[in-house]
Amino acid sequence: MERRVYRYETVGSTNTELMALARQGAAEGTVVLARQQTAGRGRRGRSFQSPAGLGLYGSVLLRSSPEDAPRIPALAATAVRRAIRRSCGLSCGIKWPNDLVLSGRKVCGILAEALPGPEGSLWVVVGIGINVCQRREDFLPELRETAASLSMIAGAEMDRTALETAFLEELESLRRELPQETAERRQEYSAACLNLGRRVRVLRPDGERSALAVSLTPDYGLAVRYDDGTEEVLRSGEVSVRSLYGYTDKE
Repeated sequence: MERRVYRYETVGSTNTELMALARQGAAEGTVVLARQQTAGRGRRGRSFQSPAGLGLYGSVLLRSSPEDAPRIPALAATAVRRAIRRSCGLSCGIKWPNDLVLSGRKVCGILAEALPGPEGSLWVVVGIGINVCQRREDFLPELRETAASLSMIAGAEMDRTALETAFLEELESLRRELPQETAERRQEYSAACLNLGRRVRVLRPDGERSALAVSLTPDYGLAVRYDDGTEEVLRSGEVSVRSLYGYTDKE
């Protein structure tokens, strides 16, 4: 299947643009890329800062069964992690469920949104924002201690063209693998997940609790054990998990 890539100078949100294309009949595997987002979105209703020419902002359209859809954000994290490693030589950790982290700072965010597809399936729009060339002063003051760019971590300029090429190739690989999900991808996610085996704070609207991140479920839920011995499986849409020692523990 030939991949259709739409490129824009500026959009409100690549996810919003691609969801509109999906409703108009866009094919599976369609990608939207933009140099700037003016209304980029993150998880839990947060905004995602997307300055012009400093990051890689894109969305891909995947078709999924309702049963497989919960796995997609985690699998997308491994796809982007592979693209960054291939093109930049940097090995990111994953903060559950799908933030990519280097040296304790977030360098990539992922947002998956679903809408009804044909024959009982779902269209899943996976939006990805990678901080590529920002300097510290390019981030909002409240983000400067928790966010970074690939260039900041590497201490060198990144080849955005090489990153985009690897990004598109890994997204296509993810699309092809999605129905069967390889054991290699699951093992890669588990090995890279920074939360496993560590203390976390489980943040909810009604408060927070301390817990130990124990394991991953088959659909990438995070099993945690609270201090009173009770256990729970967390789902990415329900809570925000933060380390007890800052954004995430540094390696």
